Amino acid sequence: MKKNKAFSLVELSISLVVIGTLMAIVAGSTKLIASARLTSARSLTARSPVPKIEGLVAWYETSRRESFKPSETVDGGQISAWYDVSPGSITKQKNTLTRTASSAVTYQSNGINKIPSVNIDGTGKISVTSFYQGTSTQNTIFFVTRPYVLGGNTGTVIDSGAINTTAVALVTGGIHAYWGLTGDATASNCCSTNENYIIAFYANRSSSKSYVNNATTMTGGSTVNPGTNILTGLTVGADAANSYNLTGLVSEVIVYNRPLQTQERKDVMNYLSQKYGITITGI
Repeated sequence: MKKNKAFSLVELSISLVVIGTLMAIVAGSTKLIASARLTSARSLTARSPVPKIEGLVAWYETSRRESFKPSETVDGGQISAWYDVSPGSITKQKNTLTRTASSAVTYQSNGINKIPSVNIDGTGKISVTSFYQGTSTQNTIFFVTRPYVLGGNTGTVIDSGAINTTAVALVTGGIHAYWGLTGDATASNCCSTNENYIIAFYANRSSSKSYVNNATTMTGGSTVNPGTNILTGLTVGADAANSYNLTGLVSEVIVYNRPLQTQERKDVMNYLSQKYGITITGI
């Protein structure tokens, strides 16, 4: 009996060593895959058409080393700064989105397409009061998002940073946009919770329009008139009045100071589609 018991302990020891080795291999493989995804995302970002298109004001994304403080790029890290990586800002850290670090806005390493995202919990936002380039009255804003909640006043929000309450929000039933106190409009047929979206919003007064996972067909099939748009800065996560709030992920925000041409829109959406694994119609 003693010999059999001793033999069993040896077998158990060997089994534990094998299991531990296999677990180490799996853990190493997981880290290797995650690292490969991040490297691929950085490569796509470096080759993207975004900085080559005229009128770029700000570009916030989540894969580059320059996008965040290194100490905050850990899973669950509280984000206090999100840096503009456009050529005019990256070295001098202009147009930085900032906030007091808290659990309301955090770094999620396994975000959209399993690359990093900014997670906003429905109470937080991150902002820059004014862009160094000054105010603009015509804009194209791209953003990549996954809303976890869509209610009457709840969804993804990109705020213009103007003095009056001005924002673009994903809400129940569509894309809702309002600029200043002069307009209020919704483009219907969008969106669902827990789905990934690439949105291009053209802020151009009565000719404003939105494109959602589609580079050629406008959301709702027609233009909207959300009022006199004024872009001074940017807030991600809530509007100026805190009446619209985001619960979900944001991975990229790109701002231009003019309405982009069709091919330019397609080029940017194609880059975002490849990077985030989101199918886009019309590219």
